[in-house]
Amino acid sequence: MTFPVDLYYDRCRPLIESTREIVEKLLTGHPEAQLDTLYVTGGGSELPPVARVLKESFGRKVRRSAYMRSASAVGLAIRAASGSEQLHEQFNQNFGIWREAESGRAIIFDLIFPRGMHLPEPGQHALRLERTYQPAHNIGHFRYLECSRLDERGQPIGEITNWEQIQFPFDPHLSQCGDLSAIPIEPMTAENSLLVREEYTCDLNGNVRVTISSLPSGNKREYAIGQLASS
Repeated sequence: MTFPVDLYYDRCRPLIESTREIVEKLLTGHPEAQLDTLYVTGGGSELPPVARVLKESFGRKVRRSAYMRSASAVGLAIRAASGSEQLHEQFNQNFGIWREAESGRAIIFDLIFPRGMHLPEPGQHALRLERTYQPAHNIGHFRYLECSRLDERGQPIGEITNWEQIQFPFDPHLSQCGDLSAIPIEPMTAENSLLVREEYTCDLNGNVRVTISSLPSGNKREYAIGQLASS
């Protein structure tokens, strides 16, 4: 689509004004401090309407940072050098798997590693989580995904990215089969005594793995999970 640049700037103006109001509130909250210079940084501040609003409000006191597009990197370096706070690697998305519910009549999201969860520090054990249940079918189809947000029911919304898909033979008679895609999915008998255990781990580098075991048959397989991981 093509539309006038003035229209684009007009649509941006309310968002820029909200940022200006925050800056003014910060300044009025410290009347004893004399404002000599207001440094502007970040790639978004290169947008012409941003400079226009700043000039209208603060005049010649506005100065562009010498590191416009490196603000985050410089700020993190300063904080790390100060030692005042420790920085932690963490999940920036909610990671989980689709599950069947209500005897297959519904699909729900099972959250495994939530957004914001810290990864282990060097020397610490990997994150670990288990799921145990009785299988309803002869083959399990595991569909992993990540999402930016969850709704009030815990279901994924926002930006959703599909990850690895795994097929695992719950039926002991299929344990030696390599390719399960051609085998029909059939319900297990109600009397089956099988127990499935999923063990998830995540190391300090963010590498997620799952070990799926079928008990008491002893069938076990380990998979690396990731958008580009190979089973």
